[in-house]
Amino acid sequence: MHVRLLVLILLLSLTACTAATPVPSPTAILRLPTVTPEQLSQSTPTPRIIRLSESPLPVFTPTPIPTPVISAAGITTANMAQLGISAEPYAILGDPNAPVTIIEFTDFGCTFCRRHHLLTFPALREEFISSGQVFYVVRQLPVTSPQGDQAALAALCAGEQGKYWEMHDQLFAAGDAWYSDTTTARKRIIAIATDLGLDSAALQSCMEHPATQATLARHVSEAHALRVFGTPTFFINNQLFAGAQPIARWRDVLGEGRGR
Repeated sequence: MHVRLLVLILLLSLTACTAATPVPSPTAILRLPTVTPEQLSQSTPTPRIIRLSESPLPVFTPTPIPTPVISAAGITTANMAQLGISAEPYAILGDPNAPVTIIEFTDFGCTFCRRHHLLTFPALREEFISSGQVFYVVRQLPVTSPQGDQAALAALCAGEQGKYWEMHDQLFAAGDAWYSDTTTARKRIIAIATDLGLDSAALQSCMEHPATQATLARHVSEAHALRVFGTPTFFINNQLFAGAQPIARWRDVLGEGRGR
């Protein structure tokens, strides 16, 4: 029995980040254990071990005629609306008319999110996003590191200056900084902003603005409404795909969706 439990814990640790101690306040995002999201009809999530060898590939339905809504708040695809994901202005890539929308819930302090970003995302971007098959949306869910919320706020504010993805890349590269103290984390953010040619003073002001913090809180609320409490977690149209999976598995899933 003990051996089986150890095996299950090991498998869980292979693909998703474990959360830190809960801090229930508006500015310190609630940190909860990594779980597999439950069906939306259930009132509370039930923690489960993610066992890759026993998890079938998700089956999703490509949207035949996407009807994205473009507004001052950003872009909302039909699948985003179906999942309760609000419009996104900056953390998006690809054609909103693509038949597949992928929504990623990520954390810049999460080791497995970084693994996805470094090892899998470049191929995913080249093969599926740039080709017009996938519209990609990122949502911030800082649940693992003490300063992950600072990194998330910096990403949102870099987006306001037109450099979300440049900041996104650099925040993942500086992953250890999000396990430091607030002062150290802020210094790293300002250094990155300076290197990217951003207005550092405006970025700091934006990070402290209640509207930006409300945006981050909305991202977290959207995740919780979908019973997502760990990272990285993805939705391919309306189907869950959890953990830092290799590109071969993504090809299997997206290839199945294209009818291959």
